[in-house]
Formats: sequence, structure tokens, C-alpha cells
Amino acid sequence: MNPEKSLPRRSLLLGAGAMGCGALGLSACSVAPIESPASTAAAGPSVPAGTAVRVGKLTDVKVGSTATGTVNGKAVVIFRPDDKTVLAYDAACTHAGCPVTPSGADFTCPCHGSSFKGSDGSVLNGPARTPLGRLTAAVDGEWITVTA
Repeated sequence: MNPEKSLPRRSLLLGAGAMGCGALGLSACSVAPIESPASTAAAGPSVPAGTAVRVGKLTDVKVGSTATGTVNGKAVVIFRPDDKTVLAYDAACTHAGCPVTPSGADFTCPCHGSSFKGSDGSVLNGPARTPLGRLTAAVDGEWITVTA
């Protein structure tokens, strides 16, 4: 192997993640991203880590469905199990870091085919072996908030 032509694994993953984040908003998903002008403004660099950020309106995500959003520049996926509850996960696939996308009530990784349950983030199909990282999500009036 020629060391000048190979990339370190870390660089490869970081590059893939950067390319994937741009594609996340453009991917054909079952539900459109739930970002709004208010959530984009709230997610600016002045929002300290650990602060709940509005990612979209509750009415934009039907019960039993999924959506995407962004918190402090980080892609997140949302699942709404019932009228009063929302769940959020880091959108990075636990296999190779590609961004997962909504697929009905679950999430799918377009890179290698892993799929995850929307209800708990657990792996449905590999090659991923660990669940999606859970984030703190809440319903705040008409808004879905996520802390990342």
C-alpha cells in the first residue's frame, strides 16, 4: 500500500461525515426536515452546549413518524411515538458515521444499510452493532426541543 495515496481512517470518516451532513438536508426522506427560521436562529453559535434548541414544530411530525433537524450544527433525527412525546438521536450511524435518514417509523443508513428503531434507537439490521446515541428531547408548547 502506498502511504501517499491512502487516507488515515480518521480523515476518511471526518470527510465522509462532512459530505453526508450536506446531503442530509437534500435526501429524499419520508418526512421533510423540521427546521424553521426560528430554530435556525436559535441554533447559531451563541447557543451554549447543553441548551435546549427548537428543532421544529410538533405539528410537523405525525405520531409514529420520523424527521430530521439540526442542533448546534449537529444533525439529529426525531421520532414521535405519541401525542405528548418525542425522542431524539444523534444522526451519525454507529457503524461508520454516515448520517441516517428517516424511513417510516425507523431510520436507515444509506451508506451500508444499517437500520435503527425509531422507538429506542436500537439496531434492526447491521452492519452497525450499537444503537444510535440518545439525546434529550421534549415538547415545549408547540415546539420540539433537543439538547445536544
